[in-house]
Amino acid sequence: MKKILYPIACALCTMILGISLSSCSDDAWGNDNSETENVFYFGFEDWGRLNNGVTYTVAQGQTVEIPVQFWCAGSRVFDAEAFYYADTQLTLGTDFQIVDGNGNQLQPNAKGAFGMTWQLTGPDATNNHRVQHIYLKALNGAKGDVTVTTFDPKDVDADGKVRISNGSADGVIYTPNNINSQYEVHCFTQNYKVKVTIQ
Repeated sequence: MKKILYPIACALCTMILGISLSSCSDDAWGNDNSETENVFYFGFEDWGRLNNGVTYTVAQGQTVEIPVQFWCAGSRVFDAEAFYYADTQLTLGTDFQIVDGNGNQLQPNAKGAFGMTWQLTGPDATNNHRVQHIYLKALNGAKGDVTVTTFDPKDVDADGKVRISNGSADGVIYTPNNINSQYEVHCFTQNYKVKVTIQ
């Protein structure tokens, strides 16, 4: 009897685990649980093959736009800020700039992060995935690569692995991007970076 009950119990545990994971689909994050109501997620729109292998190219003097998403259903009484970084051997301000949609140069903060504000106030959004763009402009300087990340590059080791990774079996690990008293912004290890090649 034990030989029969054990596989049945294992199958039930697997089914329950699967249901609990599927109930946390991206359209439900934070919507039904008061403890996670103000926990949001930020990442690049193009997940590629879930391996951080998305690449862009930009010619000298041109600007490339990189879409990013913010997962939040409905509205809040505050706006949220997420951060991104430019990791490169090239020189910011000489070889390239990070600019806004109008071409105005943006400056990193003291930690080297660029801030991106997400408007959460106002009417409820019908789309949980809000999209903005990061703009990288090549300045007719040196050629090379710029890695744009949602993690501080200091948190990534030489193999490109996030040091704070917990090694989860499904490969998706939610890690902090901006945490304060009002809200938390997290990002994913599967789409935390893209590479921009300046030609």
